[in-house]
Amino acid sequence: FFNVLLTIHRYTFRELRMQVNLEHSQDVFYADNNFADHYFYVVKAPEAIIKQVESVDGVKLVSGRIQKDIPLLKDDGERATVRLTSYPLPMEHEVNRIQIMDGRYFEKHPGGGAFEVMVDPGFFAANQVTFGDTLDIIAENHKYPVKIVGTATGPEFTYPIKDSSSLITDFNTFGIMMMPHNQAQKVLNLPGQINQVIVQFVPGADVDTAVESIGTILEPYGNLINLPRQDQSSHAILEAKLEGISKMAGFLPGLFLLVAAAIQFVLISRMVKAQRTQIGILKAIGYNNSQIIMHFSSYTLIVGILGAALGVMLGIAMASFFSHMFAIYFNLPEALGTVNLQVIIYSIVLAILVSLLAGITASRAVLKISPAESMKPSPPLNSSHSILEAWAWLWSKFDTSWKMVFRTISRNHLRLMVTMLGVAIAVALLLVSMVARDSIAFLMTHHFAEEISYDYMVIFEKPVKESELLSISCIDGVQHLEGFFALPVEMSFNGKSADDLLQGQTTNSTLKLPAAENGSSLQIPEQGMIISQKTASKLGIKVGDTVRVETALGIGESHSSELRVTAINHQLFGTEAYASIEQVNRIMQESSLVSGAMLLVDESKAADLEKDLADIPGIMSIQSRQDEEENVISLLGTSLSMIGIMIFFAALLGFVIIFNSVLLSFNERKRELISLLATGFTRREVSWLLFKETIPQAIIGILVGMPAGRLLVTIYFNSLDFDMWTIPVIIYPSSFLLVAAGGMVFVFAGQWFANRSIKDLDIVELLKNTD
Repeated sequence: FFNVLLTIHRYTFRELRMQVNLEHSQDVFYADNNFADHYFYVVKAPEAIIKQVESVDGVKLVSGRIQKDIPLLKDDGERATVRLTSYPLPMEHEVNRIQIMDGRYFEKHPGGGAFEVMVDPGFFAANQVTFGDTLDIIAENHKYPVKIVGTATGPEFTYPIKDSSSLITDFNTFGIMMMPHNQAQKVLNLPGQINQVIVQFVPGADVDTAVESIGTILEPYGNLINLPRQDQSSHAILEAKLEGISKMAGFLPGLFLLVAAAIQFVLISRMVKAQRTQIGILKAIGYNNSQIIMHFSSYTLIVGILGAALGVMLGIAMASFFSHMFAIYFNLPEALGTVNLQVIIYSIVLAILVSLLAGITASRAVLKISPAESMKPSPPLNSSHSILEAWAWLWSKFDTSWKMVFRTISRNHLRLMVTMLGVAIAVALLLVSMVARDSIAFLMTHHFAEEISYDYMVIFEKPVKESELLSISCIDGVQHLEGFFALPVEMSFNGKSADDLLQGQTTNSTLKLPAAENGSSLQIPEQGMIISQKTASKLGIKVGDTVRVETALGIGESHSSELRVTAINHQLFGTEAYASIEQVNRIMQESSLVSGAMLLVDESKAADLEKDLADIPGIMSIQSRQDEEENVISLLGTSLSMIGIMIFFAALLGFVIIFNSVLLSFNERKRELISLLATGFTRREVSWLLFKETIPQAIIGILVGMPAGRLLVTIYFNSLDFDMWTIPVIIYPSSFLLVAAGGMVFVFAGQWFANRSIKDLDIVELLKNTD
């Protein structure tokens, strides 16, 4: 029982404390660096416009800056994309300040006229650069060397991704580059200009009115899109992760607490039953019911206190490790090693209350014991026929030992229910782990084998004519090429709006396709669009609805059009909408423009092909499907380790339940077992008889636990909301077999350890009449 409680508190305290640590780190990081409440993107506007925005009611802080994705040339000739973001100096009163991680801050006017930059830690580590190294960026058709002087992060860069079509961040091909505002203006040829306004509002301000007023001010300068903090990609991903941890903190401990309470209830119930004579004597000499109940409840109380104490110590160590791991993953620099007294107190109180409640409830049987009756031997349980006896033809097939087993099970319904419940919950948790594993495997296979089939994706610095793809198609090794136009848009429907990416492709495209709800591929329509399931759900859009689409490309004028929804895209990764490339060009009032290309290549020539692509001017980035898949596997490594921990605890829980159930049954039935030994049964035959009693209960528990586990994981997965991907509930038939086999393994193990006590039975001593 102590092991069970230790398991409970290890899970409970770790999950709760990790959640509190991350939320605290997030809040402090956001507050210290003035995280923006709203973002406004324009084509370009004069810096003086900031004064007008500051005068809007409800505005607390405003910063104007430049942010643009530009190509970077590495020393090995490969290309990457960096999100160049400018920062006015000094930064004390600016929105979205950055926090240095290592190195030093850049200077506004560095010596020698060099351009100084800072980069995010992930990009710095992945590309193995050092402080003082120089990299080449390409901006406005010019190459500029920039010197890396430090690493830093900011509240908007906790988890930087390129766009909604990116699965995860590949720091080898994408990173954040921070530069003084005056230098960024020079590099991007925007003297005295900005292309982004970020705002922090006064608490309690009328945000909707303020946003509308700011939009009116920025309208003459090509106000492309505006989005609130909750739609900022890094923040949204971090919030989704915190939500998942929060749900896990309530999901897993609840299962363990339920089992612990049930086991403690059975333990005390059996203790009361076994000690009815002693209870009668205590009552006869003057002890009242309350005193005796508190005596038995103290057993569970002590176990709860000891379990909580050890659980807190182990929980602190485990929570600190996982909190530190997530802090690095999400670029949260705040220290997470502090002890949270609130969580400690909560865990201890929860342990004590559950244990005490189980003890008091079970001890209430004391009320029915009278001193006079307790001096008599306990009456035997009522004889009970097994339900199997109703089928005479089946009952006749069993030998005597199996008939004894089924009748014994039928006489003690409480023991049957508790054992079944314990095994069912252990199996359910094991199944949850297997579903998580299978869902991740399906996610990887379906996306990288069915949803996409290109080998490389090439992104241009700006849209080009489709005819320019000819130079790429002629490169040795390119077997097939498909151009596309990825257009950032704002979709509006019934007064609601959402930012999305409209992917324009040919109607006969094969290298990347949207998916129907059943997983089959959807063809790109000539007219209308296929909208993403996330956006459709957010805006309440159905097939047949007409949606207003407004461009937010960042160059040229903004254009809008109305498109009819022809289907819903249920891709597991990404949130893109799809339309024909001709349709996207018509929205832009252009023709034959593409923003990138997808390539199917000869694998044997891939290395040389990458070098040839890197030499072509105008290419911003080259993304490899293989690298993308490896990055996703690396990202999911943490999840797989958590699955391994869940499997371990599920097996431990099942073992402890069976061990304690068999051991208690053994202690209650020592005289009965000795009688069997005295009549000629061997110790092995008695052990086998006890094992037979466990098998039917375990089988029923396994059969109940499997659908219960699937229901639990369905509820849990459906409660999670990830903007960038969808986790399906998948379980393969082989996993059901593994779960059943795993359930029987810990049943066998628990039974074997408990049955070793039969070797210590003293036949002579236990046959003495002590009644």
